[in-house]
Amino acid sequence: METGIDSDLDSVFKLSGDGRFTVTPEVLDSYKKYGYIIIRGLLTAEESSLVEEGWNVDPYLQPGKYPQADDKGDLMELAVWDDASNDATGLVGRSENLAGAVEKLLGDEVYHYHSKFLCKPPQTGGSFIWHQDYGYWYHNSLHFPDDMCTAFLAVDDIRQDNGCLKIIPGSHKCGRIEHLKYDDQIQADLERVEYYKEKLGVQEVVLNKGDVLIFHSNILHRSDKNDSDRRRLVLAIAYNTKRNNPTKPHHHPQYKEMPKVTNDALLEWGKNKLWDSTKVFYDPRISKKHMDNIKREASQVALPTAQSFQCVGECIVAIYPLYRLQFYL
Repeated sequence: METGIDSDLDSVFKLSGDGRFTVTPEVLDSYKKYGYIIIRGLLTAEESSLVEEGWNVDPYLQPGKYPQADDKGDLMELAVWDDASNDATGLVGRSENLAGAVEKLLGDEVYHYHSKFLCKPPQTGGSFIWHQDYGYWYHNSLHFPDDMCTAFLAVDDIRQDNGCLKIIPGSHKCGRIEHLKYDDQIQADLERVEYYKEKLGVQEVVLNKGDVLIFHSNILHRSDKNDSDRRRLVLAIAYNTKRNNPTKPHHHPQYKEMPKVTNDALLEWGKNKLWDSTKVFYDPRISKKHMDNIKREASQVALPTAQSFQCVGECIVAIYPLYRLQFYL
């Protein structure tokens, strides 16, 4: 581990000597105060490599990958799915160390809301602008942001030059912020973001392979382009509580029991490496289910000028990049 890697971070913890993570009162207080915790070394090098194989070789995941461009045309590659699978990418999210910790942090039984791989290729991996995850999930009939979080698992070493996450610690206490259209992305109200940056500061989350950042759904965060010659690969797992079950069906699942597994389940799986064929991957560009939602939202948007769009189809195309970020971020 690099010297000083934690020097600017407030909420960093590690496993105990027996390889377990315990949510102590100190951990819980830190999460409530700052809106995040980091667990160093959640996965060993061997376990991290098994998760990485999910991106590199899982035969069912490969067709589910799709590109996403930022406002400058720099590309990321993603894969998004709902089911907590029985292979490497699902077992890590169901482990006692991770799912068990999330349940303690959120105070209720949790289920798998969705997972995604986010890959920023060397030199070209695009950026994400300031946003809150709940800025999107709010529109999915989810009512309690304190009951949702994301586990941001580093599959590669993540540094400033390859697009590490930047967060505003404590910004989860500011509530849901209005999100506005900015080119092809949606951005939290920048006037408020600048105020919170001045009041609360910005922290760059430098992670080693196998570390995980768990953050509140209202934490303001962003990431820059990958300017390095190294890839930046992340597995992001979104959790929701049973008591916060969505009141309306939408493109991500309502409550479904998520059986937890022991911390050694990932290594056990690695002995045979049977990839789960039941995962269903999103492609918002062609999915009729998503397009129906886009059409519904497009009909509710006030157009800037009468000349801006000439037909409903153009309106759908115009709002499409705004909507699809709900699946990525």
